[in-house]
Parts: sequence; structure tokens; C-alpha cells
Amino acid sequence: MGPRPDPEFEKILKSAPLPPLPSRDIHFLREQTNTLKAKSRHPIPAGIKEYKVTIPVQDGSAISAQVYKRNFPQGKSPLYLTFHGGGYCIGSSEDETETNRALALGLGLVVVSVEYRLAPEQKFPTCVYDGFDALKWVATNAASLDADLAAGLIVGGVSSGGNIAMAVIYLNRDNDSPVPITGQFLSVANVLPPPVVPEKYKSAYKSVSENKNYAIPPAELIEVFMGAYQPDLNSPLFVPFNHPNGHKGIPATYMQVCELDGLRDEELIYERVLREEGGIHTRLDFYEGLPHHFWEFFPTMEGHVKKRVRNTVAGFKWLLDGGK
Repeated sequence: MGPRPDPEFEKILKSAPLPPLPSRDIHFLREQTNTLKAKSRHPIPAGIKEYKVTIPVQDGSAISAQVYKRNFPQGKSPLYLTFHGGGYCIGSSEDETETNRALALGLGLVVVSVEYRLAPEQKFPTCVYDGFDALKWVATNAASLDADLAAGLIVGGVSSGGNIAMAVIYLNRDNDSPVPITGQFLSVANVLPPPVVPEKYKSAYKSVSENKNYAIPPAELIEVFMGAYQPDLNSPLFVPFNHPNGHKGIPATYMQVCELDGLRDEELIYERVLREEGGIHTRLDFYEGLPHHFWEFFPTMEGHVKKRVRNTVAGFKWLLDGGK
């Protein structure tokens, strides 16, 4: 017997079961989801400034990023470099807007959300290198953003964006002149695909089979996204969990995990490895009875959505306080 849905989520399932795959056309899905999210986005609240910046990348082109910060920064502002979700194929730098605004208003963070290049136009590992270039850019340009790395630099993301953030952090760690990252944030992130789970952890990996009836996005869509992205399962740029250099030097890590998410157990395994084997400070918020990325897919569950935003602000404060 697997985990049970949260009562509010169960009501949603009974009134409207999970819909079938709307389309296999990535460009259609990208346009459709961006339009829907733009329509539901609230106006910019008082006290917040939002604008775009341009970031040069190593192949000679450029990407953009969305900046969220207070209108009038007070003192040294920490910085948060973030990557949106969307299976490496859809989504935009304006996703997670409400959370990014809450972090800017509540903690004075300067949030830089990266518009990394998407598949199928750009396959693995382009988005990781875009992220690494963005990290170096924000470090160099922190003052122009009204940020100060001495106050803290958190790198993170949601879903596939969490995977990108994780890869960027490990890539930075192994660089000759690493940027001083003080915290890692992984929200419902894919960190350890089933085909490459080390033998000693396989018995703890049950979430894919347990949660197959609550798969969001559906398995067919994941197949489409992975076919477009074409990652290398043996590369630390996709699976840093199996990095040959291990986890030494990874910063304090804050994670969010959903019980009905197929990714649940890989996240729990990673948290345990960081804490028990790496001696790294971790914090984890666990959302019982809720599915992957519920705040985006089921925004009508307002109580759960608002709680998750509050948790995020508290988790970031913990990271800024040194993970203690």
C-alpha cells in the first residue's frame, strides 16, 4: 500500500482526474504554458523592482535573466541565482515569480532567474554551461545588481532547474577559481535517475512505482522531454550524485520533497548521503500526500501553496544563517 493523497488533493483527483498528455509538440506546449502562466501572474507588488539583464555566454551568444529585488535595497543584499523547471524544454525565467518576490521582499535577496537555452534547440549540456556562465556573471556584476557575495550566494532551482543548479554547483566546485557559493536549494529536483542508482541505494528507491498513478508530468511527456534533451546518464553534468570527486565542498543544502512525487526517493537518498556521508548541513521540507510541483500544477490548493512559500523563505533564512 503506497502513500495516500492529501485530502484536498484527493478531492481534486475525484472531481477532475489527471488529464492525458495534451501534446507531444514541445513548441506548442512551451507557448501554451507560458501564456497560461502569464495570465495568472499577479502584478508587481509595491516595494519590488523587476527587470531583465543580458548575460554573455561562452559560445559567443547571450542569454537573458529576470531580476527581482527591493526598490530600495537596505545594506548588503545576498544573491540567489535560480533556474526554472520545465523538463529542460519549456518554462521561462518568469516562472516561480511569487516565490522569487517573497524572497526579495522578505529577506532582501537579489534574485536572478536565468533564461537558459532550451531543448530541442539546444541539447545537453548547453543549459548547464549557460548556468555556469550566469554564475560567473553574477559574481562579477554583483555590485551593479545591488548585491554583495559576502552576504551570501545561493544557487538553486525547481524540478529540472534544480538538476541544472546542482550540476552548476559541482562544476563550479571543480573550477580553478570557484565562485563562493554559500547555499544549495533543490526543490522537487531530479538528482538520480533510476538507471544509474547505485546498488546500495536501490532498496530505498520505491517512489517511481509507488506514485505511478500520480505522475506529474506524465511518463509519456518525460519521455518526450528526455528525447529532446538527450542527456548523458554517465556525465556528472547530468547526475552529480555519482560525481567521481564525491560531495566534498558542496554547501549547506535546503531541499523540498513531495511524498507523491516519483522523484521523492532520489531526493531523500541524496539528502541522506550529503548529511551522513558528506557531513554537510541539510534541511528538508516534506509535503505529505502532495504531488510533484503542486504549487504550479494545482494552484487552487492555496493553503498548501502559501505554506510552501513561507517554508521557502524560512529555508533560505537558514541557508543565509550558515545552515545552522
